[in-house]
Amino acid sequence: MEVENGDGTNGSRSEEIGAKAAPHATTSTDNRTASFTSTSSPPSFAPFQSQRSVQHKSSYDVSKSMERLRSSMIGNVSWIPGRHEKEDYDELGQVPTTRTSTTTTASPATPLPPSLHRALGQIPAIVLIGIFHLMIGIPFGASYFPIGWKAPGSADDEDENDDDGVHGIFPLPGKEALGIRMFLFSTILGQIVFTGLSGFRNPVGLQMVENVPFCHELATIAVRHQGYTREALSTLFAMYGFSSLLVGAVFYALGRWKLGNVVYYFPKHVLVGCIGGIGLYIAKTGVEVTRNAEFSLRAATVTYGLLLVVVLAFEVVLRLLEFGTRDVSGNARYPLLSPLYFCSITPVFYMALFVLGVNIETATEEGFFFPALDKCTIGGGENGEACSTSLWDSIFDQNLFNIWKVVNFSTVSFPALMDAIPTLVALTLFSLIHVPINIPAFANSTDTDVDMNKELIAHGYSNLLVGIFGGLQNYMAYTQSVLYDKSGGTGKASGYAVAGITSVLFLIGPTIASYIPRCMAGTLLVHVGVDLFLEGVYETWGKFDALEYGGIWLITMVMTLYGMEAAMIAGFITALFTYAVQNTTYVHILRGSMSAATLRSSKWNRSTRANAILADESTGRNRILVVQLQGHLFFGNMVQLTQSVNDVLSEKAKPRTEPWIVIIDFGLVLGIDSSAAQSISKLSKTLQHKHGVDLCIFVTGSGEGFPTAYSLSKELSTLSSTTPVVVSDEDVRTTEATPLLAPFATPNPDTSSSLYTGSRVCTTLDDALVFAEDALLARTDWSLLEADRHIGDPLRGGVYDITDETRVALRYLENLCPRGVDQAHVRLLWKCMTRETYVCGDSVWLQGSESDCMKLLLRGTLLASLENEAGTNESIAAGNTIGELGLVEHTPRMSSVTVVSADAVLYSLHRERWRELKAVSPHAASLTDRILIRYLSARVQHVSNRIYETRCLPI
Repeated sequence: MEVENGDGTNGSRSEEIGAKAAPHATTSTDNRTASFTSTSSPPSFAPFQSQRSVQHKSSYDVSKSMERLRSSMIGNVSWIPGRHEKEDYDELGQVPTTRTSTTTTASPATPLPPSLHRALGQIPAIVLIGIFHLMIGIPFGASYFPIGWKAPGSADDEDENDDDGVHGIFPLPGKEALGIRMFLFSTILGQIVFTGLSGFRNPVGLQMVENVPFCHELATIAVRHQGYTREALSTLFAMYGFSSLLVGAVFYALGRWKLGNVVYYFPKHVLVGCIGGIGLYIAKTGVEVTRNAEFSLRAATVTYGLLLVVVLAFEVVLRLLEFGTRDVSGNARYPLLSPLYFCSITPVFYMALFVLGVNIETATEEGFFFPALDKCTIGGGENGEACSTSLWDSIFDQNLFNIWKVVNFSTVSFPALMDAIPTLVALTLFSLIHVPINIPAFANSTDTDVDMNKELIAHGYSNLLVGIFGGLQNYMAYTQSVLYDKSGGTGKASGYAVAGITSVLFLIGPTIASYIPRCMAGTLLVHVGVDLFLEGVYETWGKFDALEYGGIWLITMVMTLYGMEAAMIAGFITALFTYAVQNTTYVHILRGSMSAATLRSSKWNRSTRANAILADESTGRNRILVVQLQGHLFFGNMVQLTQSVNDVLSEKAKPRTEPWIVIIDFGLVLGIDSSAAQSISKLSKTLQHKHGVDLCIFVTGSGEGFPTAYSLSKELSTLSSTTPVVVSDEDVRTTEATPLLAPFATPNPDTSSSLYTGSRVCTTLDDALVFAEDALLARTDWSLLEADRHIGDPLRGGVYDITDETRVALRYLENLCPRGVDQAHVRLLWKCMTRETYVCGDSVWLQGSESDCMKLLLRGTLLASLENEAGTNESIAAGNTIGELGLVEHTPRMSSVTVVSADAVLYSLHRERWRELKAVSPHAASLTDRILIRYLSARVQHVSNRIYETRCLPI
């Protein structure tokens, strides 16, 4: 048989049975040599580990009893230290080599065929899963119907009135037997479908036991409409089948349309609350199953105290064992502890009866056992009729197929079906949460790559199939699947064998259940319920805020007291309330505000006088207030927004420093509803009238406009309070409601006040700050703003010569240099530059090329872009220098620069001329260093580096 070693290579495993082995033996396999000593310590050993588990390099920790059970299936294999065929595990648990040894036996034996060898190795895993199915099916099968729906002949049904609206007689014999077969039938069909369609090699299907509260709710609805009659049972099974069809259809649709992730949109705290509520409900059901009566504190402590004492004793012992066997990190050290403990409850109970001298008949009369589900196990037949002693007759009786015989569509109550629709919807939604959790978890545990949508389709088929036959919902169970995998179960044949042994249990399971004490079922249900409750309300402590955690407790209590339907409604209300409160309280809509005194726009090469005005405390950027918003804007937090902005402006309302211009940034706003958009459109006038703000600038943060369907840009953009204007880098931009606009024409000084009052919409914060700076300059000296505009495009609309270029270039260089620079040095630097002309599309340089010059852009527009970051670019306007960092630092070009205007004129300072200038006039050459420092300072203080996250402080 070929196996794969830990290093990924294949080796051949062979056995030599009957040969004599020396204490020190050496066997060669595929030219590899492996030696071992008979006195070596026992290895960690899995003799029939599947080929799949070896390929995944997994060393499974299987119990010793499991190992003995596997070995006994082979018959002629026993473990002898140093003489048994084994994988040699290293210290890290890997399988680097496969050793082959010689086994000495008393008599020769023929090796088993590999296929039979593998098949026998699957038997322990198959039997183990079958035992688990029966062990889980008995308590949950006994809990599908309300405990008040008494089985005929119950010990305490004489005290109840039939069909009184609260208690009644179950219309069929063997209520528990019917429930157990319902569980096993759904599990069988799920196992068959998952084995055939799942991407896993070892899935285990199981009835969705978490839906027991929904089963009770549906039963209550049926009884409410038709009483405790066979007709009500027919309606109930029609509801069961329809609910499975509905769940299957949703699973199939999610898988077919590849929408498996939709369940992750459910609020987490609502799901956790449902889990906690289901835990309490199952624990309460465990108490009811133990007592065979509805839960009440008086009955639990007085009438049936002894029954519960036994269950609580078993539960307390199990909890102590689990607590005492945890590792240092708090995780369970023995994952099979709980399953083996539940299996041991029955023999321990029988031993206790023997020690105490109590016979089985007396224990049955006291309610410690389930009734004789086959009507012949204990006592006589029903109503005094003769009872057959044939085991065949007790199994294949007339009640075997009651699951399907009970349904009579002519007696189904359609008003009851209509009344059950909310419960069916809630059941469907709750059924969706298990599969997206179980599949990734099992894939991670088995190192298997599966398609989530394919698994959802498989769940759709399995539930549609079981729904056609009126069965309950099923799914791939994570815990049972992991146990099956660790026990060596794998392959389709093994999966179908699990379905086969479960089918046998479908026939004989109710008969076996007659010998199972109620305390086993009660302990399992109480243990599972407490685990789910702790998972919902204890383990989540500190993981949710107070409001969400309160919602978890609310949903848990509502489910326990009023049922699943009320709990889902409570969860829906809780989710809406939590969302509204968190968006208005925990995520403040006003992220922050600051003065623009330390912020700089990209237009940093203004004239000396313009920079002096902008730096002045009474006339400059200190008069600009930047407010940044975040989150979702809706009708619920508009009052908070208005109040917060008013508070900030009131705080800033001091003589000579009150804001003239307010910039409101929506770059971090995720959405705006129509009510909020209408409130924002009125905000500008409110600020003007109440706080004397001359200009409000609203920043969309995106070229697509505000994140709303409302035409907010059109409402906010005003020119003399009438015409919409949108400002951007090119002074031309579209928004969600405004057309492409022409650039500004040269304004008349008489209209300057109207151009810079009211409100404006800009695309970026840089655009807004440039516009705000222009407004401040226009407010102080309009002619200075006009001069600044002509510097930005000094040669437009007329004929020019070299003399004009020289005049403009010297003006640019003076603006770029620090204040007080000697103009003679500026002229000396200018004379070392060489004129260059480009046309649209020309490349100035490429990213990564050698840096050999600095360039001054005299006319035109350039675009710098990063080659390895698509969409990362920056526009360069006339009057700026490029390449000065590379000239000084000798670094390669960090970006590619191309011409995007019709033409461009640049002046270049090459390194050779710069070195010559340093030799002649070091002061003039040092101007490049000073320009570089000023440029880097402007980049650090740029508004985009400061408003979102302050990492570069202007120190």
